[in-house]
Amino acid sequence: MENMLMDYLRPDKVGDIARLADGRGVYYLAGGTDIMVLKKENLLEDKPLIDISSLQELKGIEERDASIYIGALETMTSIAKNPILQEKATALVDAASIMGSPIIRNLATIGGNLANSSPAADLIPPLIALSGQVIVQKADRTREIPAESFCTSAGSNLLDNGEIVRGVRIPVQENSFSGFMKLGPRAALAISKVSVAVWWFLNGEEIYDIKIAMGAVGPICFRAKFTEKILKGRVLSPDILEEAAEMIETEARPIDDFRSTADYRRKMTGVLLKRILNKNEIISE
Repeated sequence: MENMLMDYLRPDKVGDIARLADGRGVYYLAGGTDIMVLKKENLLEDKPLIDISSLQELKGIEERDASIYIGALETMTSIAKNPILQEKATALVDAASIMGSPIIRNLATIGGNLANSSPAADLIPPLIALSGQVIVQKADRTREIPAESFCTSAGSNLLDNGEIVRGVRIPVQENSFSGFMKLGPRAALAISKVSVAVWWFLNGEEIYDIKIAMGAVGPICFRAKFTEKILKGRVLSPDILEEAAEMIETEARPIDDFRSTADYRRKMTGVLLKRILNKNEIISE
């Protein structure tokens, strides 16, 4: 809607947001990147705009009680540069480091990436692989939703009306590893054609536990559970990795669209899985 004058609301604290929303459909302004896209494409509806960008309680990255807490307003840049995340949540750092242009990374937030709930969202696959919990709040009530369950369909999620993403909690598992890779037509500046995130924990050379998540190959980001079963409890070899790559291709559910073909996306899930695990040199000959 062009030249539309929207109601602009600015809460003093997170607990005020539900009252301001008052059961209506609203837009939330955090980094503003999604709002800018809607405005450019003339898709903004006549809804109030609630500006949450200055709420300090939605900012911060800290480790406590065997978990890392990330505020919803933390940007891709702050996530990519954070030393705690660089050491203990590498997949999330990998994703944040290559999402969009530097300008976008300085604005786009982890809360916005989750709330937008795109099947091609860069941060959701690593959050799923890292067993992340999405912390949401409405008035004075908070709850946690597993990142794996948060999105229900393309653009939809489990947030209630007036409820917002407050942050993310990632459990810390010492001596674990993770990685993320994606493919797009223009590398970092592109929306993902396909993405894969992997978290694993080794017992000696054996993969004691592993989680694999995919993006842009289905209506939501989701885990490759059959592929996980192939790898779990085994010492990784070239043959086993090839078996896993073939399995993940069968688990992908891509579609043809203007960005890529389903066949290409399906094949690339296996390629990315092999690249991530090869890069981390855990394969025994």
